[in-house]
Amino acid sequence: MLTRIEIDGFKTFEDFAIDLLPFTVVLGSNAAGKSNLFDAIRLLSLLATRDVAEAVKDMRGEPLELFRLTPAGRSSRIKLAVEVLVDPLIRDPWGSEVRLTHTRMRYELELERREVRPGIVRIQVAREEAHPILKKEDRWIRAIHPTKAFREHFLKYRRLQPLLTTEETSDGLAFSIHQDGKPGRNRPASAAEATVLYSITNAEFPHLFALREEMRFWRLLQLDPALLRKPVPVTASDVLNADGSNLAAVLAQLKAETATEERPKGVLADIAVELNHLIPGIAALDAELDSASREYRIQLSMRDGQSFSSRVVSDGTLRVLALLTLLHDPRHRGLICFEEPENGVHPGRIKELIQRLRDMVSDPGQPDAEANPLSQLLLNSHSPVVLSALIDQAHRPLAGAVFFADTATIVDPLQRQQRRRTRLRPVNPDPQGGLFESLDTVSRHEVQVLLDTARTEA
Repeated sequence: MLTRIEIDGFKTFEDFAIDLLPFTVVLGSNAAGKSNLFDAIRLLSLLATRDVAEAVKDMRGEPLELFRLTPAGRSSRIKLAVEVLVDPLIRDPWGSEVRLTHTRMRYELELERREVRPGIVRIQVAREEAHPILKKEDRWIRAIHPTKAFREHFLKYRRLQPLLTTEETSDGLAFSIHQDGKPGRNRPASAAEATVLYSITNAEFPHLFALREEMRFWRLLQLDPALLRKPVPVTASDVLNADGSNLAAVLAQLKAETATEERPKGVLADIAVELNHLIPGIAALDAELDSASREYRIQLSMRDGQSFSSRVVSDGTLRVLALLTLLHDPRHRGLICFEEPENGVHPGRIKELIQRLRDMVSDPGQPDAEANPLSQLLLNSHSPVVLSALIDQAHRPLAGAVFFADTATIVDPLQRQQRRRTRLRPVNPDPQGGLFESLDTVSRHEVQVLLDTARTEA
């Protein structure tokens, strides 16, 4: 679970920091920086499993455009930091299981543009560190008020020493791995084109491996309805792609894994029920195999007896189906970032959609929270209807955290310069136990102005 992110020098971010709850929604107009926040999370996730060149190639825009534009030109460094809660039990691809002694960690990364040869510029890792978050310093946990069972299951605070540092050695700058009473390892840092996390592929260094796995499973859904409609080869991955192009294969796998004699469609029956609450009339869901083409196809049955393939289902229905599928997948864990959940959903159903999404993520303060995976949702939207579904009459968030995103202009009178940066302001931070008290808040007037526009959309 991602509990905090700090960003500096990346796109529109300057000295940016925000704490995240299990359910967090960011509202703002286009070009306010909402998607840039998702991009920063995606970059960190990619750097956990790819070298720098491959990671930045998969980002929106050109690599140079990742660096903040200032009046003096592009910044030369990107600084990123995250704080996470990881599952205390990890399992690597070779079947090794380890129980962690520490589950709250902070990871820091700096990327730098360097001219390696005349005219040749590369992005390299300049600094990388990982440290345990001590119990007495863990303000996030104190703010969310977890149950005793959740604390006992997930919260481990037994490590004091760093996990990974960047240090000066006799051989020059090096990344130093420190691990659980065993001899560590140094790696040259002068021209690093991949993160240390990228190289931690098993449980030899269990805490760093857990950190890597946490970041690897951060999912940024950018669903494409055209791809959602298409049949999927049986050889496709059964882990949902960011664009949803293999949704039929994921549903088929879930059906095979969860089907019983009493429930021949397994968890697909539960997904159909959830989908029917949001899009009335849906009676059943199936992923069928076309034996001739060796492709999976999605089939929806209606209460009036009609049956439709995904080829004729609406964009909104397919988007909601993909999100519900991921949330019902017992193999899924960690953060899901989802843009504009209201797209294709009738305004009258948005409140119910938001409530159902909220109910499906982890809530450390609720009974049986320890039995659920550390699931988390980060949504962004520009819809006032979504805002109206998130707050009560006193403009207090009903659950989770609600932020307004916008761009602020910073004026430097000495240098006669001005620059723009993204900021996030919480809506009524009181329920979060002081977690957001240091931030500028959204005024009641701003909230009401946006709510008033919802009447025209409902």
